[in-house]
Amino acid sequence: MTHSSIRTVIVEDDFMIAKMHGKYIDSQDGYQLVGIVHNYEQALAHVSESKPDLLLLDVYLPDRSGIELLRTIRSNNLPCDIILITASKEHEIVEEGLRLGAIDYLINPFALSQLQNTLNQYALFKKRLSSSTQLNQEFLHELMKLRAPKRSAAPSQKGIDERTLDRIKKCLADQTEYLSADEIAHLAGVGLTTIRNYLTFLAKENIVEELLQYGAIGRPQRLYRLK
Repeated sequence: MTHSSIRTVIVEDDFMIAKMHGKYIDSQDGYQLVGIVHNYEQALAHVSESKPDLLLLDVYLPDRSGIELLRTIRSNNLPCDIILITASKEHEIVEEGLRLGAIDYLINPFALSQLQNTLNQYALFKKRLSSSTQLNQEFLHELMKLRAPKRSAAPSQKGIDERTLDRIKKCLADQTEYLSADEIAHLAGVGLTTIRNYLTFLAKENIVEELLQYGAIGRPQRLYRLK
């Protein structure tokens, strides 16, 4: 892992689930597992010492609740983002977690693809934030769309799959130059017709910018770059 990896801690009282989530995190490009803990006291000590970027936090812990941990992290000004993971569907817990700044909320049982979507979105948020040289209202608006929990824009568009969309956005996030549809299709491992459909969607959503490259003859080539 490089120094820019997103350092992540798992807080989960079920040892088997914690191990599974930890293994999954460590398999993701751009992420580094820096610890697995099983209760409030261990978690607070670990976060205070290691200062991770991200916490996968179970709400129900054996000593105190994950919400209490999140509240303590915020009151201590520890710079750590949170994904809440729980079997609870209680509206009060969800509302409190989001009020305290949780970036997402996953309800058990959930597919690992849901976790991956959240991880991809968060990695894109971090990359965009760190690569920005200046802030403006449009940039902040796009940044908050990346950070907002439960993104629903992709599934609402016919023919757009959220996992494929996240894969394409991640490929674009790793590039600084404009790319053609052919080049993006090769990087993402997706067919050219599919890529063109997704790029049209991303341009419409103001997530990518298009550039027309004119040659000596023929039609101009459309090139794309993440905004």
